[in-house]
Amino acid sequence: MKPAQFILTRSGATIWLTDSRSEMRKPLSLGDKRLRLSVLFACGMEAAFIVFLAVFLFIHADPLGDGMEMVGVGFAFMLIFLPFTLPALILARSGRWLVLAAGLAALAAFVYFAFWLEVLSELGLPKA
Repeated sequence: MKPAQFILTRSGATIWLTDSRSEMRKPLSLGDKRLRLSVLFACGMEAAFIVFLAVFLFIHADPLGDGMEMVGVGFAFMLIFLPFTLPALILARSGRWLVLAAGLAALAAFVYFAFWLEVLSELGLPKA
């Protein structure tokens, strides 16, 4: 362990020096690399689901209706993607708090699945 460096100013204040960002980052272990890639893959699939959902709802929307089916895309983006998938993606990209990132991505996957079942029932389509 390297001793911490500091500077004393003329007024007597102490300024602690931190290591650069590259020195603070230690290489990830093999398990952490796999977990990081798994979370990044899950976040990518969840982002692709938003695109799929938009296309699916656009195709299956009632042509004589008011278009309220498309609210589902906004709901999925604002209430699932932004609070769960995006933080998991940011954490996994930085390689920090990987267990929390995996938990957020897994929670988002379950919520997306439940939302998908709800969308199918609202549109009156068969689930299987």
